[in-house]
Formats: sequence, structure tokens, C-alpha cells
Amino acid sequence: MRYLAEELGRRGYLTFAPNLPTTFRNVRACSEILSEYLDAQRLPTPSKNRVVHFVAHSMGGLVVRDCLSRRVVEGLGRVVLMGTPNRGTRHGNRALWAAPRLRRIFRSLPDLSEPGPNIAPPLNVPAPEIGIIAGIRPDPVRKALLSGENDGLVTLDSVRGLNVAVKDEILIPCPHEWIHWRPDTAEAIASFLETGKFRRP
Repeated sequence: MRYLAEELGRRGYLTFAPNLPTTFRNVRACSEILSEYLDAQRLPTPSKNRVVHFVAHSMGGLVVRDCLSRRVVEGLGRVVLMGTPNRGTRHGNRALWAAPRLRRIFRSLPDLSEPGPNIAPPLNVPAPEIGIIAGIRPDPVRKALLSGENDGLVTLDSVRGLNVAVKDEILIPCPHEWIHWRPDTAEAIASFLETGKFRRP
């Protein structure tokens, strides 16, 4: 997330990028770490000049969703989820089928498998405006391994599979692992944080 943090920083945002153990811990454990991280920041009292936005990629989106379902965030603004497997991914199922013992090491695998984790809506009232970004142009081989539009790892249906209203969405022509390294993604995110709408090229 370093590139996006730098780009948003240039636009005047104070950014925080916690390093979460998403490979070896599940969504719930990472959510608890994120919540502790938020408390440790000692953010100033909410005001019209102090709004807390969340921008997350892949499993990070599940972590943010779980965190917001378990605590109220004062001054919560908007949420952007990029390539988040809200309904899991078939690749997770395949990994667990091929090597069941992997779940002992990679504890996030069950959360990343279909049908995805059961996460309640955010506790904040009103709920935050949510924008979703999905990649739709992986390499041909990986694209063929999943049905429907996908980014090589996550299908568009899974990215859209939220149990809350989505304010806006945008599709970016790139694979899963590059979506958060692109200038057009950074521009779209900045637009959504400012206006609640993604700016199209």
C-alpha cells in the first residue's frame, strides 16, 4: 500500500499503513490488531476537518469490514475496497482441497475460500459510504481458471458480494496484484474520498 499512501499524502491526507499478518492469521485476528492499531494512533477529536477513511486491498478489505462490524469509529468517513474477495475465491477452495494441512500455517485460507467469511454490517450510524474497485484484465491463463469477469484471483461477483449498499464502483483493466500500484487507481480513490464518486478517465 506504500504507493497509494504516498499518492494520498501528496493530496493532503495523513496516512497510516499498518502491517497486518494476513498470511498467517485469519480475518478476525487481523481485525483485532487493526482495532488496537487505531486506538494507539490517539487521533484528535472528530471535527469537520478530521475524518477517518479506510482504503484496503484484497484480504485487507475483509479485515476492515470485520473491524467496522465490531466497533464504532468516531469520525468515520468513506471506505474503499479493492479486489476484496467478499464471497471468497475458488483458488482458496482449491488450495484447501489439494493440501488440507495448509490451513494450520496459512490461517487466512478458510476466510479466503468460498463462500467467504460471514461479516456483519458496520456498527456506525449512519453507515459509511463504500466504494469498490475491481480488476478485470488478468493474464489469459489465470482468467480461464475462474468463471466470469475476474482479476486472476478474485471474481467480479465476489468483489460485489457485500451485504451492505455500495455507493459506487469502478473497474480497472489490470490483474489483482497490480491494482493498488496504478495512478488511475490512486486518482479514482482520491475522487471517491472527496466526493463519494469515482472519477472515470
